[in-house]
Amino acid sequence: MMIINIDTFNDARSKLGDPATRRDGIEDLRRMLDIKLAHLWRSEAIAPCCGNLGGFACQLNEETQLLEKSLPLLEKGDLEGAKLMLDRLALLIGYGMGQKETPDLIERLTASPKPAHLK
Repeated sequence: MMIINIDTFNDARSKLGDPATRRDGIEDLRRMLDIKLAHLWRSEAIAPCCGNLGGFACQLNEETQLLEKSLPLLEKGDLEGAKLMLDRLALLIGYGMGQKETPDLIERLTASPKPAHLK
């Protein structure tokens, strides 16, 4: 079973630079696409009855589009053409899923509430 996080994404991406492992990297990204498409389908199917999954579905949609656009370029060997899309995908996977928190967010979540007269 593949768990998609920034480490598995970076591992797949690192395989793209070496012609000997490029096919493995592309296959890893293709599996990630399949998993994300299944999650997207499920999130869209249950969103009306299970609260606000709109943001999650929106992010999954962007991730799947980035993978769908970059995979044909990678198949042709156009690593440079796929680079910006893969960079954006890395940001979404790393930050969008909460794997790396920004210092500002951590500050807001852990700060003591200010008394009303100081706000």
